[in-house]
Amino acid sequence: MIKVGNILLDPNDISSVHQDLKAPVLDNNRRGIQIIQIIYKNGVVKNFTSVEIGMSCSDFINKVLEETKKSEDSHILKLMAAVKSMNNG
Repeated sequence: MIKVGNILLDPNDISSVHQDLKAPVLDNNRRGIQIIQIIYKNGVVKNFTSVEIGMSCSDFINKVLEETKKSEDSHILKLMAAVKSMNNG
């Protein structure tokens, strides 16, 4: 699990992230707010606003990719340490 903006998510469960361009702007107060759509591998679709997440869609996607890479790198280092400790033991 990683925290991106104001939400906690598991990048392994995400199928795709999109900016929902079809969402209508209903009033002037919502103008400029982006709808970020997260589609999970199990088929669930969740829509968040950029205000709820605390960042724009492009910033959100970049941050998810960055945090996922950090998580994967950490996992690889832990596996390498475990293999090394097994070989030394």
